[in-house]
Amino acid sequence: MCAALHGRGVAASRLLPLPSSAPADVIVTSSSVRRQPGGQLRDDTPALLASFGSGDSRIDIRAATPAGAAAYNSALQADLTARQAAGAQLLRSRRIEVGAQAAGQLEAGDVDTRVLVTLVTLASMHPLRVISFGDASPGERVPLADVPFRQVIIAGSGSPGAQTGLAAALAMVRAQRAPYQPDQASLLGLAGGQAELSVEFAAPGPLGLLAGGTHG
Repeated sequence: MCAALHGRGVAASRLLPLPSSAPADVIVTSSSVRRQPGGQLRDDTPALLASFGSGDSRIDIRAATPAGAAAYNSALQADLTARQAAGAQLLRSRRIEVGAQAAGQLEAGDVDTRVLVTLVTLASMHPLRVISFGDASPGERVPLADVPFRQVIIAGSGSPGAQTGLAAALAMVRAQRAPYQPDQASLLGLAGGQAELSVEFAAPGPLGLLAGGTHG
């Protein structure tokens, strides 16, 4: 892969070969790999995280599944069920205001576990309002049930201390450790001096967090 990238113009100083024993979280596949006789990376392989392009130019990004497809699919279904239950419970909180669209996404289990836990943690500090969930994986073939929304944008509840509460929430989020440390977290300035907090986690997310596990 390094040789191929270097041949396409990527400077050698920007490439770092990894030993074959290095663990991988994701696998990148192209049409040539998918067409290999007896290849293990078929279109029906689970754990599709993102898809770019179409036809022969399509590139798939998949999660590595060292335990095998059956074990991964079982963990994925259990994680979806746990997210649906947690989302329904979150909707009953009086400290979290959620609109109709976001409520439906929570009930469907379309929100990443790390986002759910973050919302509960922040709501214990200050009441909050969910503006939207986002950052769906690119590619029409990637269902939200498999790769749920990993970003949330929130605002204060409208109380006098809402702005100060968002600053404290940002500090709290940035102080978290893995797996609850976000990939990005920032305050978004709006017209009129208002602000919103954006929190986004990286993919792939660990499965089984609500059951105490950390399946890859």
